[in-house]
Amino acid sequence: MAVEDLRAPSTPFSLSFSGSGFLALYQVGVVQSLLELAPELLKSACKVYGSSAGSLIAAAVVCGIGLDDLKEFFFALAAEVRKTILGPLSPKCSLLANIKAVLQRMLPEDSYQLASGRLHISLTRVADGQNVMASEFSSKEELIQALLCSCFLPIYCGFIPPSYRGVRYVDGGFTGLQPVSSLEEPVITVSPFTGELDICPRDCPAIFFCFQIFNGSVQISIENLCRISYALFPPSTMVLNDIFSQGYQDTALFLYRNNAFGFNYFDGNFRFGSTCGKNNSTQSKGTHPGLYRRIPESLTPYFLPGLWKKEQMNGLQDPLARILLQPYRLPALFRKGVKKVWGLLEGVTSLVQGLHKLLQTLVPGLPKRAVDRR
Repeated sequence: MAVEDLRAPSTPFSLSFSGSGFLALYQVGVVQSLLELAPELLKSACKVYGSSAGSLIAAAVVCGIGLDDLKEFFFALAAEVRKTILGPLSPKCSLLANIKAVLQRMLPEDSYQLASGRLHISLTRVADGQNVMASEFSSKEELIQALLCSCFLPIYCGFIPPSYRGVRYVDGGFTGLQPVSSLEEPVITVSPFTGELDICPRDCPAIFFCFQIFNGSVQISIENLCRISYALFPPSTMVLNDIFSQGYQDTALFLYRNNAFGFNYFDGNFRFGSTCGKNNSTQSKGTHPGLYRRIPESLTPYFLPGLWKKEQMNGLQDPLARILLQPYRLPALFRKGVKKVWGLLEGVTSLVQGLHKLLQTLVPGLPKRAVDRR
């Protein structure tokens, strides 16, 4: 979406939540930020798109699901997945059954009426691999089935895909990772992966290059590779909470850039830092005084810019995640190995040079002593 004053009432817009897996917590942070800082943006969104796990966040926006309950659900689901070595691939782990149970509990009885016409769920039809956008629902159960179809990743969630209105569908991210109805439609795109999007993490890669995958834009960076791993194999609760916090912060940055808060929302000394989200919390409080005064006290701990800590790069929790990322970590491991070998060679060279100097001082004295003895 072009940078403009989002307060203009004559500019209808929509929200689009990309496929995200367990990184849906980033999008929960985004919605939490919008609710607290600019609730009128959520209320005035004419359409809310969602794909895969992003469809659950879109449904929460449209149907009024409590964000605290949704956040606790993702934390609990991630903890259950981490209990087994195979993670979500374990026969004991049933992701779809857990999602269905929580939807039946959290969605209100009139959710299908709230969702019809406003909630757009991206689906991939099994028969021909085409993208289908579900937006009309006749019952709460039908809405739940559409959400389950959008979240169904083959093998990862099972082998038999669920059905919606008698037709089988799989993960909507295959054909619409960042779902929209029209390219001309003004849409605020939300994704936990860095790319050419409105609300997303901002990395500082060595190469600024984005590639298109599943109708979505993703930037090539080590951080994004880690995020892809985390989307499928959830990290620790601490990292997941940091991901939620980063979603909150990135949304505030987006709103500030687009002047959505109003002229008097921040004080005159307010400045956003430009260190790619790597500041610590102490620097953050000094850099964003106006924002910290505006954010409700209960949410201040979540607004932490010091995210994606060393655990994200060095402390992958899941064994399968470690294996999947080994090819990408080989160059770094190779450099470390070369440095160690080089350091060892330098040590040996210093030792040889020292012995050489010692021999230079001893050898010249030997002939003189031999002559003296004669």
